[in-house]
Amino acid sequence: MKRLKPIIKITAFSLIFSVVLYALSYMAKPAGYNLRHIEGIYAEEDNSLDVVYIGGSAAFVYYAPLKAWNDYGIVSYDYAADTIQPELYKTMIKEILKTQTPKLIVVDARSFQYRDKDNIDAQPPGEVPYRNTLTGMRLSQNKVDFINKYVEKQTGDEKLSYCFDIIKYHDIIVCFNGNNIKMMFGKYKEPFNGFYFVPKVEEIENYDFSTTDKKAVSSDTEEILNDLLDYMDGTGIDYLFTVSPYAEKKEHKMIFNYVQEKVENRGYKFIDCNEYTDIMKMDFDRDFYNENHVNIFGAEKYTDFLSEYIITNYAVPNRKDDSKYAFMNTYLVDWNHEVEDTKTAINKLIEENSNE
Repeated sequence: MKRLKPIIKITAFSLIFSVVLYALSYMAKPAGYNLRHIEGIYAEEDNSLDVVYIGGSAAFVYYAPLKAWNDYGIVSYDYAADTIQPELYKTMIKEILKTQTPKLIVVDARSFQYRDKDNIDAQPPGEVPYRNTLTGMRLSQNKVDFINKYVEKQTGDEKLSYCFDIIKYHDIIVCFNGNNIKMMFGKYKEPFNGFYFVPKVEEIENYDFSTTDKKAVSSDTEEILNDLLDYMDGTGIDYLFTVSPYAEKKEHKMIFNYVQEKVENRGYKFIDCNEYTDIMKMDFDRDFYNENHVNIFGAEKYTDFLSEYIITNYAVPNRKDDSKYAFMNTYLVDWNHEVEDTKTAINKLIEENSNE
């Protein structure tokens, strides 16, 4: 028994230390929409989501899950964070499939267009995009595998700080932050299912992007794309690659043409929604807040277009009459208030700009 006491003490100390480290790491996570969007999916009931949209801001300011629910009965979530890099997608899908069996995963294809430039220009390359997503992801073998494969190579950072956030953010611990505490227990419910409101407006140019030419991505990015497609093939899930509307240029379109060919050759659909802005009746003087993003006016049009495309092309059901999903309607009150407040703010900006 005496020999066991040191072992018991060491085990007890290790257990207590691990629990404290885990709790402090959660309290150290910087508050913000990136954290909320990634963490929020853990609070969704298991196997409740029919559609998950993965990507960056080209996803979470574009596709509005609660509008898709209200108008089409689609149960969906924006699992997305700023400045996403496509090498994160495989890890994100693995994380989704731990708790969900969606009928469709929508993939933001715009990350393949900007990845090579961002990896050259970012200082240090990769750190911000990686932390935006990984900080909200629970520590698991899935997360560790990504960290081991990419972090040191792309950022030069010490890998352990991506596993335990307190190492990176030890000087900004927010003690007893309500959302962080809920996240620690998987109870934080993202109120708009990952959508983010931006009350801004800007007139942008609608460039002539039409071309059939193709421009190859870097060998590194192509390897990431091929690896992603290989993984997708074994999941039994449908996938849709989409380019959300923005000020697309010919040099961008050439890259999308290249990626589209690769994707379609593997049997998945790819849709560049810039080709359908007339059908959406997208207003380039009113529906955007900069060249790369729509505001709520544009988001509503994009959500309508994409929802109708999904219903037409995929086996995604309308759940409006399913009592299991009646709780979704309780989110619409806050949603509608936020929509109206944001539209009011944007209309005020438009009026002020017209009077200048």
